[in-house]
Amino acid sequence: MSIEELDAGQNALLAEVMALSPEVRRVKLLSAAKAALMLDMSESTLEKRRKKSKPPPPAPNWSGGKKGVEVKYLASTLVEYISGEPISQPNPYPHVEHLPIAKNAAASRKNALSNTGPMRHVMRFGVVSAVSNDDATWPFFVDHQGLVIAPCWESIQSTVEMFMNERIEVNWMDWINALASVWVDEAVRHQWLMAAEEESPGLCQRVDESRRAKLRAL
Repeated sequence: MSIEELDAGQNALLAEVMALSPEVRRVKLLSAAKAALMLDMSESTLEKRRKKSKPPPPAPNWSGGKKGVEVKYLASTLVEYISGEPISQPNPYPHVEHLPIAKNAAASRKNALSNTGPMRHVMRFGVVSAVSNDDATWPFFVDHQGLVIAPCWESIQSTVEMFMNERIEVNWMDWINALASVWVDEAVRHQWLMAAEEESPGLCQRVDESRRAKLRAL
């Protein structure tokens, strides 16, 4: 996908969420991984903002803070944040004074995404053995068993449809880790493996090494 197509995809994704009624948006919970995809920032970037109590805030009863506790976001909050509107949900950080949740959301988002917007997605097949920065990761759709379905943004329509499917999740991984994982359709994995090898020669070998390491660890 080109930068223009990614921009169009982000707009289509936002439009689909905004098409939900306000009542549905106020109760629809999204995982941190899906929230990051909708905000066009990596999951680790969103997590860093959460730890610093920066907007957008997680859902009041899903704000994390403890190891193993899942963090989720309300669709309504993400829409308000992206739109630059005052955030209407209760403050999940009562201990923090003067939290800028309900003001300057547009400026906060512009600053947050200045270095992590669509340009980040240009780097796709990063031949790295471990994720050392946000640029090395890409969002992938996975089923309820954790099997990889496809990379996000393979097409706008499929991305929007799978994002809205509550039985499908998002997992942010570097391409080597993703291609070394088990996929729902092995033929699709092989197709992407060949495409990645063409852009980054030597990636197939790195993927094979990663797969063998995963098997030895079982």
